[in-house]
Amino acid sequence: MGGKISGKSRRKAQVTMFIIMAILLVAGIIALVFFLGGKYQQSSSENPKAYIEKCARDAVSASAEKILSGGGKIQPEFFLLYKDEKYNYLCYQKNYYFPCINQYPNIKNGIENEIKKDTEQAIKECFEELKEDYERKGFDVEDGDLDYEIELMSNKIFIKINKKLSISKESSQSFEDFGTSILSPVYNLAMIARNIVNQESEFCNFEYNGYMILHPEYRIKRIDYIDSKIYRLMDIKSGKIFKFAVRSCAQPGGI
Repeated sequence: MGGKISGKSRRKAQVTMFIIMAILLVAGIIALVFFLGGKYQQSSSENPKAYIEKCARDAVSASAEKILSGGGKIQPEFFLLYKDEKYNYLCYQKNYYFPCINQYPNIKNGIENEIKKDTEQAIKECFEELKEDYERKGFDVEDGDLDYEIELMSNKIFIKINKKLSISKESSQSFEDFGTSILSPVYNLAMIARNIVNQESEFCNFEYNGYMILHPEYRIKRIDYIDSKIYRLMDIKSGKIFKFAVRSCAQPGGI
């Protein structure tokens, strides 16, 4: 019996082991948090490319939402007011019975210019804030002129940003290409809108039910209102809606 360990001693040994394991586990977690936290902070504070790309994506995403709501314009100027919402006229004819005239024959370039104009100042401020942040930390920062463009592509918006940027302290880093992109159906919906406008300007009608059969990834709703037509184009996957109006072959007293 002298070689046997009592139940009390065994329980005491188990408790001691659990305490040691708990201490080691907590210490390991704390060490991991400090290591990853320090590494993450360093990456965030010393990675201007990631900072500018996120800043640009946020600005362009907000602008794209306004484009969808404004039917290709950030602030529609010529529009139909329906239920307190502005529907930008993409195709319009003031006279009765005549087909409408396309108001945006190059809608893709027009939208690209709208987004660029709406966000260019925000992009400049992204760089200014980055520069100020680095200079507060004792870095020397030299930067060049901004080359900024927007390009609509299928299901995304490409954000072209070129600007020479040099950051130095004990060592130096140089950057120039800050290009990035966001997922967006703006291009796809704008091309459907262009197709609708082309049909309305030629035939005074667009067969949207047939189009949805061929393209089930989109939903098109048309509302006949007074002497105009309201179109709402939805990208089903994202739920984003592009809305606009046309006045084509209008008849006295409404349609």
